Amino acid sequence: MNPRWAGLVALVTGVQYLVLEAVAAAAWTTPSYRYAVDYISDLGAAGSPSAAVMNTAFVLQGLGFLVVGLVVAAHVGGPRRYLVAAFTVAHAVGNVLVAAFPSSSGSGLHLVGAVLAIVGGNAAAFAASHGRFRWLGVLPVLGLLCAPLIGRSEFHGLWERGSVYSITLWEIAFGVLLLVNRREPSGRRLGESPAL
Repeated sequence: MNPRWAGLVALVTGVQYLVLEAVAAAAWTTPSYRYAVDYISDLGAAGSPSAAVMNTAFVLQGLGFLVVGLVVAAHVGGPRRYLVAAFTVAHAVGNVLVAAFPSSSGSGLHLVGAVLAIVGGNAAAFAASHGRFRWLGVLPVLGLLCAPLIGRSEFHGLWERGSVYSITLWEIAFGVLLLVNRREPSGRRLGESPAL
């Protein structure tokens, strides 16, 4: 797949996640959903008015990120490609587990999925942020710093979103950068051009 097509997939994947999450949150009326306090997984739990919407967003996020990550891995050199690929697969598997085993299921696979999705996604984004995309690496670093704070204060949703939106914003920014830049010169690895 051409890197520019991967950019489109990244952009669409990030945007769909934010939109479907907002739709799922808006369905909560009594009580209303609180982004800073409530967990993201609450939106996909059994009994949530739009559980199917949120779980669809999780699966689409995992699959879209998988496509983008594997394309990026194919265009970067050295051991970095294996890191990008491995963390990308971890993120994809994690999102599918989160959707398949919602927090209301009581299954430990939900927590496993959440850890894989958060750590895998941020690690993959960091590993893919090199060359002219290096500055994007600050987003996954912030995400990984937020992750240990989940559950340590009343604002669960705030810290969780810090660790998840870092991936989403990285996807959107990375996608836009791939779309607006000219095709990579022949023989040059993704991100090696000094254009950015």
